[in-house]
Amino acid sequence: MAARCVLGVFFICSIFIYVAEAKVFTRCQLTREFLKTNFHQKTFLSNWVCLIEQESGRNTSAFNVKSSRKQYYGLFQLGNEYCKEGRKGGKCNVACEALLDEEIRDDCACALKVFEEEGFKYWTKWENRCKGERLPDIEKCPDWQYPPRASPDRLKRNLRQFDSVPPTNMLTKYQKVKRLHLRKK
Repeated sequence: MAARCVLGVFFICSIFIYVAEAKVFTRCQLTREFLKTNFHQKTFLSNWVCLIEQESGRNTSAFNVKSSRKQYYGLFQLGNEYCKEGRKGGKCNVACEALLDEEIRDDCACALKVFEEEGFKYWTKWENRCKGERLPDIEKCPDWQYPPRASPDRLKRNLRQFDSVPPTNMLTKYQKVKRLHLRKK
């Protein structure tokens, strides 16, 4: 029992330390961070910004307790099944406290893991407040550029730039599908 109390006090103190390092992003700052870290396809960035606005208010220190066993951390409000309190662990192999600081690379990596497993439906606020709704206008942010359209002609030109076909890991998912389609012709 005493060990649990000590662990609880340690956890609360560590949250306060991480909250001191927290940041509330503007839309454009968040977009800039996503673009810097190559977080996700640009076509989904508005969805991610909307999700973060609804889940955490763009606050890296957001922490919510839904029940005695369910806590949510950081910008993406990732559940405690994805992290471990006090040390690395969970499905994302990250400390929960690391999701509360202003360094968002680990948050983004974990959110992408969740997205790959469950899509946006993991986040109920995205389902209720972003899906099918008008999304935040991030195109006015200074660092934003429209995503290039990948027409078959442009794809062929891009592939010709290489002496040989680029390795599969350098292609986007769309390009991989198009490459297979072009081979069949």
